[in-house]
Amino acid sequence: MERFVAIFAPKPERSPIAPPIRSAISRAEALSVMIDRDDMLVASSGGQVRHLGDDIGMVIGSIFATGKSDPAPLSLDVTADGEPWGFQRLSQDHWGNFVAILRDHAGGFHVLRSAFGRLPCFHAMQGDQLILASDMALLSLGGWRSRGVDWSAILRRLALKDIPSPSTCLTGVQELRGGSRLHLTSKGLGVTRTWSPWDRAGRRHWIDDRDEAARMIRRAVSTATRASIMGTKRALLMLSGGIDSSVLAAALGTHGCPFTCFNLASRGAIGDERHYARMVASHLGAPTIEAQWDAGMVDVSRSHTQDQPNPLARSFMQGTSRLLHEAVGASGADLTIDGGGGDNVFFSLRSIAPATDAFLRGRSLGEGWSTAKSIAAMADVSTITVLGRAVSRAFRRSPAYRWRPMTQFLSPQVMGDTALVPRHPWLEPPRGGETGTAAHIALITAAQGWAEGNDIRSPVRHMTPLASQPVVEACLRIPSWWWFRQGQNRIVARDAFRDRLPAAIVDRRTKGTPDSHIAEIFTANRSVIRAMLLDGNLRRAGLLDLSLLEQALDGEGYVQGTAYHRIMHLADVEAWVAGQTQD
Repeated sequence: MERFVAIFAPKPERSPIAPPIRSAISRAEALSVMIDRDDMLVASSGGQVRHLGDDIGMVIGSIFATGKSDPAPLSLDVTADGEPWGFQRLSQDHWGNFVAILRDHAGGFHVLRSAFGRLPCFHAMQGDQLILASDMALLSLGGWRSRGVDWSAILRRLALKDIPSPSTCLTGVQELRGGSRLHLTSKGLGVTRTWSPWDRAGRRHWIDDRDEAARMIRRAVSTATRASIMGTKRALLMLSGGIDSSVLAAALGTHGCPFTCFNLASRGAIGDERHYARMVASHLGAPTIEAQWDAGMVDVSRSHTQDQPNPLARSFMQGTSRLLHEAVGASGADLTIDGGGGDNVFFSLRSIAPATDAFLRGRSLGEGWSTAKSIAAMADVSTITVLGRAVSRAFRRSPAYRWRPMTQFLSPQVMGDTALVPRHPWLEPPRGGETGTAAHIALITAAQGWAEGNDIRSPVRHMTPLASQPVVEACLRIPSWWWFRQGQNRIVARDAFRDRLPAAIVDRRTKGTPDSHIAEIFTANRSVIRAMLLDGNLRRAGLLDLSLLEQALDGEGYVQGTAYHRIMHLADVEAWVAGQTQD
């Protein structure tokens, strides 16, 4: 992955870039200074860098034209009045994992991050200057100094961890989210959206042929996969045997890139999918490496994303990272790849919203009935119940998806805090928006968070092609109810790869989870977690309901119920905060 640091000084005559910082950046190992002006300094680790003219800017990272998987030609310039010509459409007509930087003739600076791009872009004001970087170490190299933890952001993270936010959990540090453009002038800083799923969703964009819908999904997945493996000698696919990672395996098998399948299993049956993974690997003729999670690999008191400005880490991923490192060494892979976000993008949701769309927008009442019947089967309720709720939903004032914050074990004193209100521009449907589409876009919003920042620690380049712009845009063109049939979801994706995968995989109704492994970690570390939470930073900040936590943490033996999931999340955040507050 490329790395970069940039400093913008819109008033260089008053606040020049400090010579010691210029010197530190120029001497930094593996960094090359690309632009060095009085008002602008940009350095990159190399990799894929495209210059946009004589010191006016560059594109860092991989960039492709819409629908293509080959590097895109670029032609950008600035108009006489200083506005970047063509810059606004960069994320409309291109996709990839890039950050574009441009200096205009009026002395302003523009930064754009690709939608669902994996190249991060953190930024912070330091006096009159703006520092941007791909990671916190380079942000510090550029002159940023920590101002501590933002407790309002921590509360938001505890309640709404799946909704990505431009505010990080470090005071004063922001993240430019994918599909957004930053504009800095001597008058101030502004951020605008350049890409929104609503510009490609809804009945104005829906396809009207189910067979073509499947072909469209197959093409999009193929495009994203081909771009992801470009230049790769051997890939290591994290294959669970579920439909999403299996679809990715099928796509990999068509591009001639050798790959090895890597399957992780837990001791409990619900987390052991080796049978399904072997079935897929055998069908595609790919070798397989198998490994088993071990609770002994996990230190719950340590966050393995301590160097990130948000507590992204899930403690069970410590073992995953260690085993992934070993598998990379054994396979000789120079790329790891996973199907993360596939559930969201392929609309794996138990909701009445698609049934509402089917009744309001479908071609016949039969479409509404069959959709309601499928959703009822998945939710294990009666079809009449789904029908009644779908009709009621149709008369609701707003089609917006109601995202409920996670408040379990939070202090009653914080329940009215504005940090608990779900906010994201994609969660606000336009007038006339469809209910099912709003629900689908809510899932895609969560997929944005996964695509742009997750806790997979790979020793080599890592890619997540299903949560990418081409696949998302293709999925948005499909009516929401077409994703459900005969008690199954993700139907269009299943149909798209039905001829490339075993029928037992395509028609799977079960789904494995790491729950038993997480429960094992919780059980082995209950006393440590108890001490962390009942006498830690979250408690001192007044965020936790101590009486309820004590009840849940008391006792011995194997964990009962599902509260351990929530407690593990609290412990993961506490571990990150503890690392930030250490001297």
